[in-house]
Amino acid sequence: MPRKRLPVVLSEEEQETLIDAINTSTANGLRTRAMVAAMLGAGLRVSEVVNLMPSDIDFKRGEVRVNRGKGDRDRVVPVDGETLAWLRSWAEKREALGLKGRQPFFPRLRSKAMATERIKPGAKMGTRNVEAIIERLATRAGIDKRVSPHSLRHTYATGQLDRGVNIRELQELLGHSAISTTAVYLRVNPEALREKIQKTGKSVRDDKLAELVGEIAVQQENLAMLARQVEELKEET
Repeated sequence: MPRKRLPVVLSEEEQETLIDAINTSTANGLRTRAMVAAMLGAGLRVSEVVNLMPSDIDFKRGEVRVNRGKGDRDRVVPVDGETLAWLRSWAEKREALGLKGRQPFFPRLRSKAMATERIKPGAKMGTRNVEAIIERLATRAGIDKRVSPHSLRHTYATGQLDRGVNIRELQELLGHSAISTTAVYLRVNPEALREKIQKTGKSVRDDKLAELVGEIAVQQENLAMLARQVEELKEET
């Protein structure tokens, strides 16, 4: 039986580095930032990113609806405020660009390559387009991992477990038909484990040091008290 590999997961520092590499002052950059938010903040598959429509996002409730995800399953994913803010920023920008509600939420934008291929702005992106964007972004950020849209989904999943979401809840959020598929995220992440152990070790050492310092202070006080008593006895004699 072939050995299953652990999914590639980005650390918090790597996530920040990846995000910092995005120039959100341009339309393409803002779209990229919102796509990253959809994958890191909502766990969307790359196919779900390209199929997302404006009507699938409920800004009032803070939810993203995935229609006909893998296995033809629908699901609703609640998202945090930061994720929702980036999706809203892109929604406002795409409206300013004249994009309509019936066009994909993350459409193709004007570029030289599109002009050559005679593709109009607003057309649906291909999954390979998104994969290439994430790969270039990771290279620009200097991340020494093979980063893909699925890596961002993996990162979302492990992050939810760290926040206390249980495996059944995560199964629903990811849209998995079988719990065994979700269970891969329960496997140990060596880097995260190393960090936890080292932080815990440092905490234990710090606590022990504080305890020893406290004991020394008590002993010093006891010695001072004995010294005073000796002096008092000398004076009496």
